[in-house]
Amino acid sequence: MNNRKKSVIENRRSPAPKKKSNENSRQDTTRRTKATQPQAIRKQATQKQAVQREKTKPITLPAPVAKKKKKKNGGWVKKFFRTLLLIIIFLMATGFAVNAFFLGNVTSDLKGNLKQYGISDEAASFAKQHKIVNVAVFGVDGRDDVEGDRTDTIMIATADYEHSKVKVSSLMRDTYVYINDKYEYDKLNAAYAYGGPTLALQTINKNFDTTITDYVTIDFNAMVSMVNAVGGVTVDIKTEEELDWVNEYLMDVNEKVETGSPFLEKTGPQVVDGSQALAYCRVRYVGDGDFDRTLRQRTVFEQVLSKALDLDLQDQYNLVMSTLPYVQTSLSTMEMIKYGANLALMPSKDIEQSRFPTDELISLDNLDGVSYVVPNTLVENIEAFYKFIYETAYTPSDTATEISDEIETSVKGASSDSGSY
Repeated sequence: MNNRKKSVIENRRSPAPKKKSNENSRQDTTRRTKATQPQAIRKQATQKQAVQREKTKPITLPAPVAKKKKKKNGGWVKKFFRTLLLIIIFLMATGFAVNAFFLGNVTSDLKGNLKQYGISDEAASFAKQHKIVNVAVFGVDGRDDVEGDRTDTIMIATADYEHSKVKVSSLMRDTYVYINDKYEYDKLNAAYAYGGPTLALQTINKNFDTTITDYVTIDFNAMVSMVNAVGGVTVDIKTEEELDWVNEYLMDVNEKVETGSPFLEKTGPQVVDGSQALAYCRVRYVGDGDFDRTLRQRTVFEQVLSKALDLDLQDQYNLVMSTLPYVQTSLSTMEMIKYGANLALMPSKDIEQSRFPTDELISLDNLDGVSYVVPNTLVENIEAFYKFIYETAYTPSDTATEISDEIETSVKGASSDSGSY
């Protein structure tokens, strides 16, 4: 057997070689190809294979990258105004709540038997339509050596929540008024001496057609304490005569109230302490007598009230505590807090003042040898009073109109040695 045939037979007898896996075949093929191909061709093939592998390689998505928030220059401005808006809404809601709580019942006393206060039905009906509170203020000479309580000062303090105002009205203490069936007609200040604050309130309400149910009575010591608590007040001594009378009264005040305030030494505007202010308020024998006297009283009272409203809460508390022993009032603690809080919230602390009877509607007359301040007429003074307090027109009640007619009749034809003021 020749060698060629032997070789063929051996190949047939030999078991067939195992097939290589596809991957190995590819690798072998690749190796053979690399061995036989020129270098440039092999390089090109390698690049194609790399591209092919990249195409078949699983795609891995990159992890999401958090986007950076763009800083906005106006961001803090929006936040500020949003916060401010919330504060405004809160304050408005609080204000409405305070208004409902404090002012919802400012006329709650105008119910039931109003005759006990001398209040007419017409006046009560009118007052219930407004958010205005009037309180009578009586300044009495309550010294131990003085018999009875004389109301040297009669004023009406008004908290006008409709117009955000505080008002002070003086009532002339010598005004000729009707008191009651027992005492009939007399001076206004006699009512307090006859029946205390109750009769005084009844007399004011009947003659001026008011709806006052509360009062504050202050004696000498309270005036001194209040003025001192607010750091004094400014008064204007216009003449040497007025200066002499102030010092004359000051000697009496120092003795009765047990103070040692020095005499005033000059005329003109000057700051005075409590005892000096009280002496100033008591002067009545200078100028137009009781007319100027009520003006002095309003001047001092207005400054005390205005300064008290500007004090912080601690100083206001000290003021109340220092004067409370010398004050008698019908107001409850809650009512004082209620009115005081609303006064403090008023945007304006300016105080308006007036006097009744007014200059245009008054006359000085002697009846049975006694000097009186006569309203001319009482009805017109009531209309002027309501114009000042309520800032609107009012028609006086039948009761007030009847009193006005009786005063006019009693004065008419009576002997008088004075005329219109």
